[in-house]
Amino acid sequence: MNPVKPRTLMLLLLLVGTWPALAVALSSDKQQPINIEADKLDIDESKQISTYQGNVELQQGSLNIQGDRIVFHFNENNEILYLEINGSPARFKQLNDDGEPINGTAAYMKYIDSESRLELQGDASLLIAEDSIESDQIVVNTETNALQAGNGSDRVRMLIQPAETSTSQ
Repeated sequence: MNPVKPRTLMLLLLLVGTWPALAVALSSDKQQPINIEADKLDIDESKQISTYQGNVELQQGSLNIQGDRIVFHFNENNEILYLEINGSPARFKQLNDDGEPINGTAAYMKYIDSESRLELQGDASLLIAEDSIESDQIVVNTETNALQAGNGSDRVRMLIQPAETSTSQ
């Protein structure tokens, strides 16, 4: 087994530490209003869910989520428990506090607020600046910066760009 190189470990921590969606990204995004557009909206108060369908686009600050369907699940206090996003693929993009773009795609995404858990399933990918990770499944804990990729039946692919070196004269 090959040991994890320090640069690879640093990239993994960077990937996780800069994960956006609803957690750690451009810190001012959470104070911005949420705008949602869709072809259809269904609200089921008895089940405490709101379902947006058809060309759904959610915008909050630098965060942009696009999908075929976004479902918000609420608790009895009308607070978001979790969010489900489906698409062909579902996409998100956001800036982190360093101004670097973060992009993700997957057939299905789920964010569970109480667990700070983001799940990307089905041709999942995360791209931060020019570094990327791809797998059929990527799970990120946005609080602890833990990341798991792969489910044992597919390969995990990472692309790590060489560090920029400066030369002094």
